Amino acid sequence: MTLSVNKINTNNFTSFQRNNNNVSERNNNKAKTSTKIAAAAGSVVGVTSALALISRGHGIKIPSSLKNPQEVWKTLKKIELKEKDVIQMASSSIAGGILGGSLTDSKNTKAKVKEGVVQLIGNYIVPTLFVGGGIKLNKVLNKHYNFPPVTKPIQFAFGFTSLIAGVVAGNKIARKINSNVFEEQEEYRKLNWKDWAVQFDNACLVTSISNAGTQIAKMASRVIPAAHLIPGYLVGIKRGNN
Repeated sequence: MTLSVNKINTNNFTSFQRNNNNVSERNNNKAKTSTKIAAAAGSVVGVTSALALISRGHGIKIPSSLKNPQEVWKTLKKIELKEKDVIQMASSSIAGGILGGSLTDSKNTKAKVKEGVVQLIGNYIVPTLFVGGGIKLNKVLNKHYNFPPVTKPIQFAFGFTSLIAGVVAGNKIARKINSNVFEEQEEYRKLNWKDWAVQFDNACLVTSISNAGTQIAKMASRVIPAAHLIPGYLVGIKRGNN
């Protein structure tokens, strides 16, 4: 009698093993709950500190002004944030996120710093400067050539177009900085959908600057601090090259 042995299909086994490895790798790249909490807390502290400093320039003195919270709230509602305010908040948020995330995940500090450079330079400093420059260019063109006319929709268009250009240019600059600082031949990460998603606060900045002195500008400025909590958190939870 002849025994027959079925041939083992190694393709299915290899595919199963590869899928398991991919799942395991994704799980290893996920931040711990403690790191997420620390990153969020650091971002909140950073944005709050920046907002407190910005408020001082508008007459709010901490802690003495806190005795009259209604007056503080009235003042905060009137503030129209400008380019330097956005950069200040972004810097504080990202610094807080790096610090908080590194306290619970120190082995990934380098990855957090590299992501911090991309967020700060690529998503905030360069785009914000481009936004301010685009709207100022519109005003200069109108002043010297009376074209295009200074209308709020056209100012918004100039600012928004400048924002898009700033994000693209900023990412390239940030990647080059990371490559030189960390002496790595491969440039650290290209633009992704998250980089465009965090531009919500810069879109609010465009709205605020192009509608200066209006209720729309004040409403847009109120959204900006909350939106700045996101970059600090994203930086704080960064792990490896995920």
